[in-house]
Amino acid sequence: MKLKKLFNLLKTAKEGLFNSNYPIIWAMRVVSFIFFVSVSLGQWTSFKLDQLSDYSKESTTLFRQAGFAATHHYPMQINGEDRIIYGGSMIKGNSINGFLPALQGQLKVSWNLYLKGRMTAYSGKEGAVQMYGWGLSLKPGKEDVPSKWVVNFDSGRLYSHDQVKVSALQVTAERELSWKKFPIYLGFGMNMLSADPYLQFEDNYMEKVEIQTNFINIGTSATFFGMQAIPQIWLASKYSMVSLTIVGIL
Repeated sequence: MKLKKLFNLLKTAKEGLFNSNYPIIWAMRVVSFIFFVSVSLGQWTSFKLDQLSDYSKESTTLFRQAGFAATHHYPMQINGEDRIIYGGSMIKGNSINGFLPALQGQLKVSWNLYLKGRMTAYSGKEGAVQMYGWGLSLKPGKEDVPSKWVVNFDSGRLYSHDQVKVSALQVTAERELSWKKFPIYLGFGMNMLSADPYLQFEDNYMEKVEIQTNFINIGTSATFFGMQAIPQIWLASKYSMVSLTIVGIL
């Protein structure tokens, strides 16, 4: 039922939202629509440590979710003379929390180098959450004979008001394959984070926590009302995450 309502909503919005002779206005409408859809699908992710029933176990999952979100990457290439990719993502980890929304952007600097950025800010009864990050994608090789691999370096931070501060660094390598005309993105990498809790438990302040997670990720992409829809999944021994990114090109 929810999928049917969402499809009807997208069909109704297509003409007024995605058709515009002015790219900047079109981009603003698309980003606003992405956040409207994300709100309708679930609650925002909460990073409240004092609400965890099992701090030692659940906090590690929460820290990983913050670290993976702050370094979230999506595979995308800009062809021709276009230079900018823009859009938004909905990120969901394997916790009881809801979706985490994020604005995403990439700038093509040269044929093999992309600069990336991401950010989000929202508030609820539990306080404000702010996240921002940056990174780059590099394709080795030569312009006439490029490599089939892309190397990504991403860094980011997430703050939850009076709860925790997480800084993360992620390195990934990915390769594009094809299956029945669909692109398949396969990659592997490592996420390293440092979490600094603000809360006091049992008269003692929690010490800084450092976590390293090795993972593989799988994704694909499809044309979606003139945009690109990019679903992905990250799999690790103690964590998993899914995301849906919708982007356009200017």
